[in-house]
Amino acid sequence: METGHIPGTKWIVVRWSQAKREVPVDPLEMARYIQNREPAEAAPEWMLDLLDKLTKSLTPLEKDAYELVRGRGYSFSQAAQLLGCSKASVQSYIKRAEKKIQLAIRLQTISKGICLPEGKVFRL
Repeated sequence: METGHIPGTKWIVVRWSQAKREVPVDPLEMARYIQNREPAEAAPEWMLDLLDKLTKSLTPLEKDAYELVRGRGYSFSQAAQLLGCSKASVQSYIKRAEKKIQLAIRLQTISKGICLPEGKVFRL
């Protein structure tokens, strides 16, 4: 590495475009090839109750945007198309929702209004 260049051929994978480096794969199709994998379980009841209590203060648009992006893994632009608004609006909805959820968590820790089962730790 005296010259500072990566040894090897000139056209290495790192120089390829992102489209050439990534291979799109359906996760459900890929799961067929993974053996000894336990099926994913639904969220426990206490977690669903906690999420309901934390999202009570959100507006319907904030709740929908938060669920699409943070819960279901949609991109900001995909969520914007589904909600019929701009990408920047979705970003601001999520930013406001996260601030409200953080405030609710702070208030919860002060007032002990929401109790987690023993041994459970909630981190945002």
